[in-house]
Amino acid sequence: MLIVKAGVAIASGVDLTALHYTRLHRILRAMGRICRLANLKNLSPRCSLPALAIIGILLFVSETSPQQNQLQDWLSYYPAVSRLEGKLVKITKYGKPSYGENPETDEKVEVCFLILPVPARVKARSSSSVNNESITNLSFVQLIFPPEISDYAKYLEKQIVVAGTLVRGYKGDHFAETVMTVKAINPTGKPM
Repeated sequence: MLIVKAGVAIASGVDLTALHYTRLHRILRAMGRICRLANLKNLSPRCSLPALAIIGILLFVSETSPQQNQLQDWLSYYPAVSRLEGKLVKITKYGKPSYGENPETDEKVEVCFLILPVPARVKARSSSSVNNESITNLSFVQLIFPPEISDYAKYLEKQIVVAGTLVRGYKGDHFAETVMTVKAINPTGKPM
């Protein structure tokens, strides 16, 4: 339910204080422009309030989309700990000695990846010689599980949340642009 009072939209069950002031201001300005364009003054009072409510809801939802918010956040490379959510999958890749150039003699390696539901971005670290390049539109991350997290296989093909440190992938044992060394795995999504 959306209530419009004195030009401020209040949605029940939604905390508008968390909504950034400029977004709220943009929504209200857009509602004002739409009202002027549609000349809602000429509509009956029963029609104008529902029309304003629908416009407000549509603008509010479009401005606070979780996918849009997730895209705006930049992840950081090591030593910062990042948190990602996605589907855990395991894929067989060719390993040493030639990583696929000679499939008959190459080792077959099982590699874990986290498929992200929304593309992510990782900010470059200017002080690093390896992690000095930003990455955008990241749709999957290779995961490396340390020996203390040996029970990860039970989460294969499931949505999980992982926390760990990100590094830029390099040739050899890294099969993705970005690699996370996992510090914690939390399939329920509760805070770690």
